[in-house]
Amino acid sequence: MVMRILCPEPTSFSSAGLDFARRHATVTAGEMGQAEFECEAPGYDAVLVRFNTRVGEQLMRGGHLKAVLSPTTGLDHIDLEAALRHKVRVYHLRGQKSFLKQVSATAELTVTLMLAVLRNLPQAFEAVKQGQWEPGPFRGREVAGKTLGIVGCGRLGSKVARVGRALGMRVVTFDPYVQRLPAGVERTLSLQSLLERSDVVSLHVPLMPETRYMIGGREFDQFKVGAVLINTSRGTIVDGDALLDALRTKKLSAAAVDVLEDEGQIVHHRRHSFIDYARENANLLITPHIGGATVESVEKTDLFILSRYFKDQGIKT
Repeated sequence: MVMRILCPEPTSFSSAGLDFARRHATVTAGEMGQAEFECEAPGYDAVLVRFNTRVGEQLMRGGHLKAVLSPTTGLDHIDLEAALRHKVRVYHLRGQKSFLKQVSATAELTVTLMLAVLRNLPQAFEAVKQGQWEPGPFRGREVAGKTLGIVGCGRLGSKVARVGRALGMRVVTFDPYVQRLPAGVERTLSLQSLLERSDVVSLHVPLMPETRYMIGGREFDQFKVGAVLINTSRGTIVDGDALLDALRTKKLSAAAVDVLEDEGQIVHHRRHSFIDYARENANLLITPHIGGATVESVEKTDLFILSRYFKDQGIKT
């Protein structure tokens, strides 16, 4: 029997991945909203999604759906408890340590965002587009000699740490779960100690009950005055209202985020408090969850997830 796969956001996937899927299954791929997706999905064997599509219990209850294919480490868009109850297999990247060592896109974006906010690159580019050619207003700060604080020194955090060291930064980390740190990285015994010492704080922790809103008002009071926050992890790691308040009061000099809490507000309503703030203030840089969105990483992760799924179905690829 030929497997049937529904992909409601094909622009989020690589051509190589979709072509690979079509060689081994019947694939329906077309941009569709959440309501249309929820109507169509129960008739398929599997759905192929990234972050823009929510996979809830209503799709799994009493339908034909047997698998969710999501080439992501973050899984907040999937109701995992419902999948377990209804015996729907979720294929994802979380825990795939050997494979993920090949994927460096999010770490590279983290460093890019750090440099962009410290050197005022977005503002400088906007000025050039307006016909201005004056470097004075965009005088930034160097990273060499600064302290980079990494919260979570696993796969991504350790990659960022190595780049920070190569750029001449002092690197400290808070991670009670990682035993072995990259060369030259200093361990702090508390999050507060890291926040008090760091010129740049970069978040690299998974979303769990203990990490939800782990950076809030109390923590922002512990930040070094004028520090910069980078978040390419998960939006709900940070209390959004507290972050905006820290930016307004100049407790933080700047922040750059690739992830937001409730990104669905933007996808479906084109509004978000962070975007409203950024329209009026230059000290918040936002990118639309592009951490893993490189040609190389998208293709690798697509093929990895699809290959695992087809192998489990007994389909030779």
